[in-house]
Amino acid sequence: MNILITGASGLIGTAIIEKLQGQDHKIYAISRSNKKSNGNINWIKHDLYNDSVSSLILPKKIDVVFHLSGQTSIYDARKNPIFDLNANVLGFLNLLEYFKSQRQKPFVVLAGTATEAGIVDLLPINEKTQDRPITFYDLSKLTAEMYLKQYIREGWARGCILRLANVYGRSQKQQLEDRGIVDKIFRRALAKKNITVFGDGNYIRDYVFIDDVVMAFILSEQFSVKTNGLTFYIGSGKGIALKDAFQAIIYLAAKLTGKTVSCEHVKPPDNLSEIEFRDAIIDSSAFTNLTGWKPRYSFTEGLDIAYKNYFDK
Repeated sequence: MNILITGASGLIGTAIIEKLQGQDHKIYAISRSNKKSNGNINWIKHDLYNDSVSSLILPKKIDVVFHLSGQTSIYDARKNPIFDLNANVLGFLNLLEYFKSQRQKPFVVLAGTATEAGIVDLLPINEKTQDRPITFYDLSKLTAEMYLKQYIREGWARGCILRLANVYGRSQKQQLEDRGIVDKIFRRALAKKNITVFGDGNYIRDYVFIDDVVMAFILSEQFSVKTNGLTFYIGSGKGIALKDAFQAIIYLAAKLTGKTVSCEHVKPPDNLSEIEFRDAIIDSSAFTNLTGWKPRYSFTEGLDIAYKNYFDK
């Protein structure tokens, strides 16, 4: 297949490329940074919002688009909602318009986020949960989803949405500080720096390992006849308190350094978003029933695999 990946240099894009590059596919990887093409990977420096869509040089036929591009900070979105809208909605619209006139439409898999549901009263979260976004970031993500579904209704596109839980594993250096908290805590513990938890740390999270997320993206296209036009939640189905997740990370780092750092509970800062205090456990049964996908890794198993390279040194 000819596969287009936007936001290809990020955490999920990098992992998808690693999974697919040894197979018989042509991969077109869009990034805002310069990278050298090699083998079956063609890197394209392009900004979907700021650069003209007509400047994109792609083959006439693209089979699948994994759309991962956008801005991911709830705090940057709050500071500059227009920038957030441009990056997460208008940039995506430019991409949809690019493919609109093609006779054979690619299947577009849009990366969403479980936080679009907002603060929920009932767990687990699934497709029946009402959307109540409480951040500008989640508003823009939900708007992008609605545009994709409208394009599908008009017959201008095919695709589906995967709303992701807390993805972890194999982080990239360019990740923002308020994303990839598992990797951030691990790096701090390795540096023998104490860990800070806001409040009691009893907020429940659903951590899903990157390899499981990659398979969800791949299977969503393989079962496109069933998944077209739908939104799915992707998570491990297991909840773990934030403080317990941090302790598991601290324990793993202690095996490497011989030193266990402390975990200090402090008062949350006044500007901390309300979404940080949410509880979340994801029910992915709708996606499982259609595709057979199931998460393979528990939280501790994912940690061991994610940081195996540290132990191999």
